[in-house]
Parts: sequence; structure tokens; C-alpha cells
Amino acid sequence: MFDKIILNLRTQCPLVHNITNYVTVNDVANAELAIGASPVMTDEIDDVKDMAAIASAININIGTLNKRTIESMFLAGEIANKNGTVVVLDPVGAGATKLRTDTCVELMNKVHFDVIKGNMSEIKILATSFGVTEAQAQESNTTKGVDVNENDAISDKNLSANIALVKAFAKKVNSIIAVTGKFDLITDGEKCYVIANGHELMEKVCGTGCMISGLMAAFVAANKDNKLEAAAACIASMGIAGDRGVASLKPTQGNSTLKESIIDNLMLIDDAALQAEAKVEVK
Repeated sequence: MFDKIILNLRTQCPLVHNITNYVTVNDVANAELAIGASPVMTDEIDDVKDMAAIASAININIGTLNKRTIESMFLAGEIANKNGTVVVLDPVGAGATKLRTDTCVELMNKVHFDVIKGNMSEIKILATSFGVTEAQAQESNTTKGVDVNENDAISDKNLSANIALVKAFAKKVNSIIAVTGKFDLITDGEKCYVIANGHELMEKVCGTGCMISGLMAAFVAANKDNKLEAAAACIASMGIAGDRGVASLKPTQGNSTLKESIIDNLMLIDDAALQAEAKVEVK
């Protein structure tokens, strides 16, 4: 299912230009290095103009959104689209504030994103903004800060409805939609990968979501002929790293150790481990 995805990434070592969350920027860089990519972090607009032009992928994460970097996000996206460069959006906290929601919607109107990665609350907000009006998309109109609203959390009970929603949204915006949660959903509108790797303790590690969007840019850039499977492999790899990290924790260790273990395991994972340990179904 995930043939040579990580091998391609490590062979190509894609340059990932990150305009990302200041809180987690070091973790994102280390995660990208661990998986085999080459990260650069810059949001100064004069630097972005040149860096986006040579990057293999652009990761736009609005976690610490400000008016100065918004301009850089639009410029990076414009350059990426012009050059056929992979571009990923992480709409952190969309729905929590007007600035975050409006910025994401405007970005999506002006930039085509290969992948939009978020939690279910963020994705529902954006789906509703683009006219995907399934009943479930209307159940919640806010995120819990930058976290998923409990009412939106993906569960066995609402899995089928959420798959239908994200498929409709993917078709609407012609992007891969990747949703993280108890079950991760990755779809291009036709096929949906449902991934059950990962552990609830990962929610206690600040930065796992930001790491995923940075990793996503690298995975997809190195597998442009196989973007959906690359996106699913990215989510599965992060989940496997989390599974391994939790399993290795000692009674005296907590979330700080887990974060480091996740990054270590990203370096250790390969395609064989991905094939063997991924808990994935296709819907």
C-alpha cells in the first residue's frame, strides 16, 4: 500500500519552507530532519520571495498568526502555485477567532493547497465556509481554542458521517483533506484512508499537529505522483512513532520524554515498518 514512500523522501531530501507556529518551530524542524527532509523556517516577506521559489514544498501553519506573516503566506502560496510546488495548509484554530477563519478562507480562495490538514472542528468550519452543508458540519461552530471541540471528535459512532463530510469537502476544493483524531481520515474525495495508529497521550505533547503539517509537505513533495498515499503514509508514520514512543515510556517519564521519543522514532521508521505497523482501512 505504501510502496517506497519513505525511501523516496529520504532519497530526494526535499527542501521544506515552513511558515509555521513559533511555539513549535524547533519541533517541526527536528521532525522534518528525522524523516529525511531539509527544513527552513522563514516568514520575512523579502526572504520568502526567494526561498519559496527554490523550495520543494511550502508548509503554511497559522498557529501563531499575525498580520505581518499573513502577507508572507499569500506570497509563498502564489509562488508555489506558479511553480507547481506542493503547498500544505494547517488551519490551526480556524473557527476560534474571526481572523483565523477569514485568513484561511481567503488563503483557500487565492491559493490551491495540495493538502489541508486539521482537526475535525477546523475542517467543519472550513467545509461550511465553502458550502459543504451536511448536517454534521453544522453541529459545531467553534473550536476549543486550537483544539478540537469535544462534540466534533471522530468516534465509531460518527465515523461514516465524517467520512462523507470530508469526501464532499475534498471534492469541493479539489484538495486532499487530512483530519487527525482517534481515527485519522485522509481523502481526495473518492478514496478515504482511515488510520487508527497513535495514542491519546500524544494530545499531551504540544506540537504533534504542527509536526504533521511539516512532515506532510515533505511526504507529498517526494511523492508527487502518489499524493494521497503519501499523505496517508505521513499520518500513519506519525501515529506509529507515537505508538512506539508511548510503549517505551517508563513510569517516571512523561510528555517531554514522549516528544523526544516521537522524533527519534520518526528517524527510525522505514517503509517496511510502515507496511507492518500501519492500522489502515480504505473506505
